[in-house]
Amino acid sequence: MSERRPWRAHAPIWGIVLLFLGIVFLLQVLDVLPWGLWGTLWRFWPILIIIIGLGILLRRSNALLVSVVMFALLWACLGIAYWQYSPPAGALTSTYSEPRLSLDGANIAIDFDGGSLSLGSLVSGSPNLVEVSSDPKGGDIEADFYQQNSEGNLHLSAKGVSRILWAGPWNKWEAALTRNIPLTLDINSSASSISLDLNELQVTEVLVKSNAAECKVTAPSSPGTAVINIEANVSNVEVTIPAGVAARIKLDTEVTIINIDKNRFPQSGDYYMSPDFGTSEKQVDLSIKCNVGSVQVK
Repeated sequence: MSERRPWRAHAPIWGIVLLFLGIVFLLQVLDVLPWGLWGTLWRFWPILIIIIGLGILLRRSNALLVSVVMFALLWACLGIAYWQYSPPAGALTSTYSEPRLSLDGANIAIDFDGGSLSLGSLVSGSPNLVEVSSDPKGGDIEADFYQQNSEGNLHLSAKGVSRILWAGPWNKWEAALTRNIPLTLDINSSASSISLDLNELQVTEVLVKSNAAECKVTAPSSPGTAVINIEANVSNVEVTIPAGVAARIKLDTEVTIINIDKNRFPQSGDYYMSPDFGTSEKQVDLSIKCNVGSVQVK
């Protein structure tokens, strides 16, 4: 009867490579790693030859130890590639400003997730449409601007935001807009704390979408009517109407704590409304839809 040779497990080379690639793709889908990293990472392809060679040379060694060494080599390559990676020039930045030039109005959209956003007004003599700065520990600012006739269109979004939960707010923006021309705002925010001080701005229309966030809005006090729509889910919403500004407020809420200053805005049918709404020189038409959370208007 022939003697059986002892069976030895070999390191699963291709399984390790696939596991590594799957983790990298997952981190990119979650915006932890930039997709442009592949432009740097592909240059480390010779490491595959090294790994295959190690698998052949060490096939009689402990399979677990060999697997750990191979995996560590792949992660070392990823770390070096990330250290060497730099985004395309001009695509992302930690500060951004756009001159106002001859604009008569502007539409501004902001997508902001994971951090704190504070938005206010520039000084009255500023030549800029917008100025934004991002905390250097957070992500970058991606800006897309174009002008159509005398109207500007600007889209700002946060990119490359850290997802380390114990490091505090992932990203922090300080933004300021011109107070010299009419503006419309479209703001989308998730898992964030946002504070919008529109008091000094000529805002005609605002749409805020907030998910799992803290949302504070100070309404504009400039002449005219500002239409503000807030759509919130699992969020706390606080709106301040400046003194001397009339308001009409409509609520659509579910499982929500509501606190309205009824002395200023007594209820009238489906609305909470200032007695002089419709005749005041300065007024706000406010609509809040909130599912699970709290709403305060003062």
